[in-house]
Amino acid sequence: MTQLENLNRALAVIEASLEGDVDYEAAARAAGCSRYQLERMFPYLANVSLAEYVRRRKMTRAASDLLDRDARVIDVALRYGYDSPTAFARAFKRVHGVSPSEAKSEGVKLASYPRLVFTLSVKGEEPMDYKIVEMPAFRVVGVPSTGEWELEDAGEKAVQYWVDVEPQVDALLGLSDGEPAGLLGVQFCRDGAFDGYMACVATQAPCPDGMAVRVVPAATYAVFECTGDVSTAMGELWHRVLSEWLPSSGFSWESGSDVERYLSRDMHAADSRSELWLPVVRAE
Repeated sequence: MTQLENLNRALAVIEASLEGDVDYEAAARAAGCSRYQLERMFPYLANVSLAEYVRRRKMTRAASDLLDRDARVIDVALRYGYDSPTAFARAFKRVHGVSPSEAKSEGVKLASYPRLVFTLSVKGEEPMDYKIVEMPAFRVVGVPSTGEWELEDAGEKAVQYWVDVEPQVDALLGLSDGEPAGLLGVQFCRDGAFDGYMACVATQAPCPDGMAVRVVPAATYAVFECTGDVSTAMGELWHRVLSEWLPSSGFSWESGSDVERYLSRDMHAADSRSELWLPVVRAE
């Protein structure tokens, strides 16, 4: 079964559980990935977060139910997993621009968000060159992230993280003596969940004070080249890999540690070179 088919199976699971609490873990299993990966992948494919998609679908169904004059707002709220009428009213107004009570009035305009279906789009753009690399586990030394990184604010936190790390980059590069060579940005994943981010290098050198040692597990990687300011070019590459390459590649995104490799000291130069290393397994 292809990644595209698995993603549509996940959408079917979500659709079937809109009433009550959506079973995100079951949806992730249907997609053949972890919940964390599904939530990361979804915005690249749908241009909206998974949480917002679910909210829109719930509120679309709720609006339809409220058109029944006998329907009570509290009953509809409970049907779609909201124990608090206030929370339901807030979510409803965010989607429709009116309160649930106002939605029952004749002539009120309501929004409708249909169920998504993922399809393969052939765009005829430049080919996506990649190579498959079998990588044994490797030791890294670097500067670990601190605090909680929620999916919704991870990008913003990553930007500030790199600003804070910049003064230590040359010291890190001086430790590099292994493969993959150069400065790395590793997003660790353990048991299908985010387990920290680290600017680091592959090395057997002793760990300096203020830094940390971790091991990136052995994995099969699909490696993609990137050219341009990483603050924009890398995000665009992620979008193409997850929306264009992965669904038709014959691979699935493995629940492992993602690696970005920065080959140019000035990561924000127009000709900066970098790589995306995506852990993959053959799709079943």
